[in-house]
Amino acid sequence: MNTPFKTPRCRAAALVIAALGVCGLPQAQAADTPASVRGGHFYAFGGGAALAADTNSQFQNEKGSPVNLIAGGGYGVTPNLAVELNLLFSGRKLDTPAPVQGQLGPYAGGTDKTSMGAFGLGATLKYIFLLDNFAPYLGGGFGLYTSTYSTFTDAIGCVNNCSGTGPRITDHSTDIGVHALVGADIHFSPKNILGIEVRYLKLKADFGDIGLGKVDSGGTFFWMGYRRIF
Repeated sequence: MNTPFKTPRCRAAALVIAALGVCGLPQAQAADTPASVRGGHFYAFGGGAALAADTNSQFQNEKGSPVNLIAGGGYGVTPNLAVELNLLFSGRKLDTPAPVQGQLGPYAGGTDKTSMGAFGLGATLKYIFLLDNFAPYLGGGFGLYTSTYSTFTDAIGCVNNCSGTGPRITDHSTDIGVHALVGADIHFSPKNILGIEVRYLKLKADFGDIGLGKVDSGGTFFWMGYRRIF
């Protein structure tokens, strides 16, 4: 006569035991996500950039280098807000300007090579929009940069290892520059990121010592690199 009640009671007891067992087990920790690892963490980044140089009317055939470097580190103040410090190295080539040609003195014709560069340390404040594994961002900041100018030539009559053996003209200028940027981080894991960025650097240099006056030595950088959150 007790058979009809045995099965429901056993089922109820089994459910209670199962519930107690689940409550007593340690809960699994939530897996890291791009949002959870951004706030309160340091990160490092580095990559190459092509430069579309700001050009100057007193220069001819001025072209930014396709290979420049932007690297540094940052800290996620919140999942959406970050501060960064970065090192920037850039270069460009141009024809030797007439004011410099007149200062060189005798050298082997056609051997003059002229370039400009800029390097320095910048600080950036970024706002990041978190969309799962895709995180677009925008930001801006300022930095201290040294712009360099150099013209090298080969000596007349030189036949071996002649590069830079002739007259040369160099100058440098240290100035404050400002930058703005927009980009996106693509997380291929929560802490490993492919970064793509467009950065504009406004930078003026003074090469008055060699007769060139003030010049634009910044431009637009198209950067791609790797970012690692620790």
